Amino acid sequence: MPDAVLRFTFGPVQAFIAEARRTADLYAGSHILAELARAAARSLQDAGAELVYPADLGSGDPPNVIVARVPWEDVEQLAERAAAALQARWEQLASDALAKLESYAQLDDALRAQWRAQTGDVWEIYWAAARIEQDDYATAFHRAQAGIAALKKTRTFTQRAEAGAKDSLGGNRAALAPTGQDPRAFWRAVRRHPQGGRLVGEHERLDAVSAVKRFAYSEEAYPSVPTIAARPFARLAARRAAPALESYRDAFELLATAFGQQPDRYRRTRHTVEAFPYDGAFLYESTLEWPALVEELGLDPDEAKRLRSQVETPLRTARHRLAELYQAVGQRPSRYVAVVVLDGDSMGQWLTSALGEGGLEAHREISRKLARFAVAAEEVGRHAAPDTVFVYQGGDDVVALAPAEQAVSLVLALAAAFAEITDGRSASAGIAIGHWLEPLGDLLRSAREAEKRAKRLPGKGAVAVELQPRGGEIVHVVARADRLAGLDLPDLVDRFRRDGAGSLSGRLPTDLRQYARAFPQADAAFRAVLARSVKRQGEWPSGTADERERLVERLYGFATSYDQLRASLPGEDDSRRFERVPSGPAQLADWLALARFLARGGGE
Repeated sequence: MPDAVLRFTFGPVQAFIAEARRTADLYAGSHILAELARAAARSLQDAGAELVYPADLGSGDPPNVIVARVPWEDVEQLAERAAAALQARWEQLASDALAKLESYAQLDDALRAQWRAQTGDVWEIYWAAARIEQDDYATAFHRAQAGIAALKKTRTFTQRAEAGAKDSLGGNRAALAPTGQDPRAFWRAVRRHPQGGRLVGEHERLDAVSAVKRFAYSEEAYPSVPTIAARPFARLAARRAAPALESYRDAFELLATAFGQQPDRYRRTRHTVEAFPYDGAFLYESTLEWPALVEELGLDPDEAKRLRSQVETPLRTARHRLAELYQAVGQRPSRYVAVVVLDGDSMGQWLTSALGEGGLEAHREISRKLARFAVAAEEVGRHAAPDTVFVYQGGDDVVALAPAEQAVSLVLALAAAFAEITDGRSASAGIAIGHWLEPLGDLLRSAREAEKRAKRLPGKGAVAVELQPRGGEIVHVVARADRLAGLDLPDLVDRFRRDGAGSLSGRLPTDLRQYARAFPQADAAFRAVLARSVKRQGEWPSGTADERERLVERLYGFATSYDQLRASLPGEDDSRRFERVPSGPAQLADWLALARFLARGGGE
């Protein structure tokens, strides 16, 4: 009986994940996709198919592309079995979410019908197969791959327009509501429920797909964005000012009790510190302002207004204790968080080359290496950036959230691990840094755009960052990972943050931006003005001249790497070279501006 290569895939992927305002949405979207892929792959495996990719369903998150070697006569039956398993798992998740929503609010037949319509036509499933002739696995693989590409161009999915107020996450489908009820009023009632309050924002309204993300999993599965952003501060406070942190914790607990709330309602078991096991949002003074506090606690504004006089004293005490905590620690929590995406470079070329040399066994070996990377990614990443929250790690892809100051260290460690496991293959990463109040879906899209910029750098193995300061100009920086490791961004952040010997003034990036216009190339003249700026915009007491010179050489070497990269692009005019590889002095100034921003926790 001849065999065949079956290629099975489904979507949408990026659009589904990107419909997110919270970590809950981002985590759930990625987790749902992994569960659906796992259900489809397992159904093939249970029917006797040989999974080629992914190599191991227990290693990381399965990708949305599955490749299997199957009997040719059974191809259609197995593909339909995988599609049915995927759909059944989705229906179970949707059913669980609907049951949870029903425990929070009164639902009618119209809402249930709307739920069925919106959840019944979500996934686009494609499969193609090619017979393996004369044991030529490579040719069959490429034919199946071409079949999938042709199917996707036929646009077999349906488009449906829905009237009414749209969902807050994606804005594509109508928000759920019983007959005759305004969606905003319905979802506000869900929020007012004692157990549902923190699952829905004050001004949010959800469609069925977004509601599956919010209600299918336990809220404790993921920390909030402010918890991620504030965790470095919380750990520093626990080490440097434990009494002040405990004093503020006590004040917060009394404040919650004064509102008639149980403090445990806001307890988070993951990504908090023992001395303050509550949501990180309560470590920001802005959260203790009245409107923000009422919304964060999930209270009815009218009921909160009636309680205002009796909570004034505990609220004033909490604000005072938080100010004392800031003073004791010597800094405030950063308001910025990073969304990180990392992806292997030229994976298609690698696979094509390997298939030409080794066929099926070569494909298996690549799958095994990617499975090992998926397993190693979390441990490696958390060692380099301890407050990382991994959203997805499968194949050569990683999506994660991290405090802004840890993001570059995270991607450098992941890229190094990827190269080690894949025998020198490179990976590129995109980082989007934004305020913790920004919708995560927007930051994820920005991170993917940054990743595309990184992959446009010749030779790849690059890191691109998009910094989105609130009320300021967006900053784009890009660099080869090896050069960025030599720049040592954490050391620069420390120099901008600290006082005394070896510290740097916040004026340095501004100085260099001005000089970069006059000195667009990293030549001897630029090195001279760089050395003068570092000397003038830093603290260099007697005995630190050698340290200063080493820093200048480090910065100059980073800027020079851009000119060397541009010089390696023969046959291109100067404008085209600059488009592909930016000016070294200008990029150095922008990387220093990023370090200064991180040192100040977003406080420019």
